[in-house]
Amino acid sequence: MSGKKVCELTIMDITERMLMFHSRDEIAEASDYAEYNSGTCDALTDMRTDMEKLDEDEFISRYDEISLEKGDELFGLDEEDPKAQYLQGYCSIIEDVLSMINPGYTYDQMTMLKEGVLFDEEFEEAFYGGMEHHHHDDDYDDDDDDDDCDCGCGHHHH
Repeated sequence: MSGKKVCELTIMDITERMLMFHSRDEIAEASDYAEYNSGTCDALTDMRTDMEKLDEDEFISRYDEISLEKGDELFGLDEEDPKAQYLQGYCSIIEDVLSMINPGYTYDQMTMLKEGVLFDEEFEEAFYGGMEHHHHDDDYDDDDDDDDCDCGCGHHHH
């Protein structure tokens, strides 16, 4: 650690530490998380570059959009697919960083989600319960026809 007072830490310091953590190879079972960590590191590298040139609103808008695009790409992939693991890492760290900048980010995403789809207690439990994938019916009936998925990026894909 740097010996700085906590109040002196910047988001650049924190994201640098996140990047160093996810890029270390000595983490137990790091090979099991190689693709996830690769996505995380790539997103952090991209975000750190943009932090130097974008204002807060531009940054949040850009990475909210990127998260949606990557989430759409993730939708439909098997969760064991290396590309899916990469995209999960990419999307997850974006949500973490955006939540540091705006603690209401996840709440805002949930509010938009509630306005866009039928939001039942089962889905809410799955989202807040930390499940990576929760499927529910595209036509919102009670059959077992699971079509839609929350991929863990905090966005709902249709």
